[in-house]
Amino acid sequence: MALMAQPWRHPDSGIYHIRRQIPEAIRSAFGGKSLHKVSLKTKDFAKAAVLFAQANAQLEAEFELARDRLAKTGDPRPTRRHEADQLVQGYFEGSPLTEGGLDGPERLLLAWLETGRGLWNSTPHGCSNIAESTSDNWWMLANNAALFRGHEATRRHAREGGSPNRMWHEPDHRFTKGAKDRQLGRVVEQVARHYRLDDERLIAELPDAVRAFLDRQPTEPVRARKPRSASSRSRPDMRLLELFGCWEEKKKPALKSAYEYRTSVEDFVDFVGDIGIGEISKDDLLDYRDEVAKLPSSMPRADRELSFSERRARHSGKGKPVSAATVKKRVGAIQAMLSFAHEEKFIARNEGRDIPIHGYSKTGRKRRNFEEEDLQRLLSSSLFTQPATWRTDRSVSHVTLYWLFLLGLTTGARLEEVGQAAVADVKRRDAIRYIDVDDYTPEDTAEPKHLKTENSRRLVPIHNLLLDLGFEEYLAAIAAAGHTQLFPDLRPDMFGNRTKEASRTANRLIDKEVSKDARLVFHSGRHGFKDLATEAEIPTRTVDQMCGHAPTSVGGKYGSGVSLKALHRALHRIDWTFLPWQSLKDAVSSVDWTTVIPKHASYVTPNGVTS
Repeated sequence: MALMAQPWRHPDSGIYHIRRQIPEAIRSAFGGKSLHKVSLKTKDFAKAAVLFAQANAQLEAEFELARDRLAKTGDPRPTRRHEADQLVQGYFEGSPLTEGGLDGPERLLLAWLETGRGLWNSTPHGCSNIAESTSDNWWMLANNAALFRGHEATRRHAREGGSPNRMWHEPDHRFTKGAKDRQLGRVVEQVARHYRLDDERLIAELPDAVRAFLDRQPTEPVRARKPRSASSRSRPDMRLLELFGCWEEKKKPALKSAYEYRTSVEDFVDFVGDIGIGEISKDDLLDYRDEVAKLPSSMPRADRELSFSERRARHSGKGKPVSAATVKKRVGAIQAMLSFAHEEKFIARNEGRDIPIHGYSKTGRKRRNFEEEDLQRLLSSSLFTQPATWRTDRSVSHVTLYWLFLLGLTTGARLEEVGQAAVADVKRRDAIRYIDVDDYTPEDTAEPKHLKTENSRRLVPIHNLLLDLGFEEYLAAIAAAGHTQLFPDLRPDMFGNRTKEASRTANRLIDKEVSKDARLVFHSGRHGFKDLATEAEIPTRTVDQMCGHAPTSVGGKYGSGVSLKALHRALHRIDWTFLPWQSLKDAVSSVDWTTVIPKHASYVTPNGVTS
């Protein structure tokens, strides 16, 4: 008897997910993926069971739609019109595009108010004293909820009520010729701008999809809001550590961020006492800022575990002080807690606002791009020209460093994205070798992965130049040796990050072979990749997807953004001829990749699995 599908608990985070295999016949409708995995955002099994049932029912419905399309057309993928319908539905029903922006229902209200004014002005006697918004003003209102709610048209609607879409449902003959088409075009422009669309075929389907969505909206007036509860949300006696727990539960920060914030909270409590959050004053934060600034940038490892008061007693005013950025980070954690408390109405006033950090500049550039001559010096170093000198018995072997540099430079991927890749993540489709950047953990590895942002999930094609240097042979050697990680010598730290030491090692090599300019680091290659891609006139949307800066799904459900073939073609438009590829190829031509696999690769994971 088949087991009933149920929530899957991530072994590292404890968060439940829906995880279902996608039937092979309809996988093309889901971006070619074989597995559907989405977080249910809870560690409570009872809650997860309810959320799972809802998500599973929705997924089954999507499976059924794909099967129906397959039966009718021979292709399970949605039509362009269906994709356009999904985009429009997501625009008018989805989440805010940016923090502080409008959600879908408010974007719909904005559309009704804007088109209503435009249509009223297109009647023989219509003359609204509130002008239509320009395209840029509409965009600004959509991404600034406070500005939208304070707009005169919104306030008037709140006062007068009524059906905001009444004008849209009036017959066409009431308006001047083409009036509705013009207003429709204004809405379509905002939807396309929201998704940053540059696909002309898809944009061509949007007007009909928008019109159909607007036409089927009822003309009923917006219901009055329910009476608010008389109970107060104010909790000024809440302790800071309790507030941190609430913040962590709602914000769900990364493990490293949560650790850093909690450390700052504990230090602040040690400094001012375990007082209620309503008692915390601006003076407390200013005094804490000053004491943090007196601590040295380095101290013995054992002393880092001391309380804030003990560290101050031993080290305050000694040695090179911490940077302004560090002070900002420590004070900023307390500011974030108080800001969250104010947003949740736990406190009436946010005392954490406007705390100056002397010497700190958010706009100060911390990195610079590699120039052509920088990369020429780097790739002329012994790491790339003398593989006979490679050491495989280090915490980060030379062969790992070799491929990390080349993959980072030629793909634009983040160091951790490449460093945490499993062998199973390196795939081939349509003769294209690529890395599947995802947080899915293959069953045979039990090694948790993570993404910097949701947009980081994507396919990263590998340049043919790297295949010419032996990447396929390296991959085969790693797999033959029984390793499940692409770079088995990279071990996760307490936060699950694998490349902290690799980053340090890479930057030391840059200091030695290229420049001691502190702004020049491994990550500089990622910035340089975007510049080279722009010079190659690759569309911004494609470059953003290559680098994990843009969504890779159309409408959030279907498709896979720019196709793998298109990404691969775009990647090979970048001009790398200024680098000595033939010399690199000659240097590794005699390398036996089976003999250079890292030696110190075996260790036992927290789950007891030997890698």
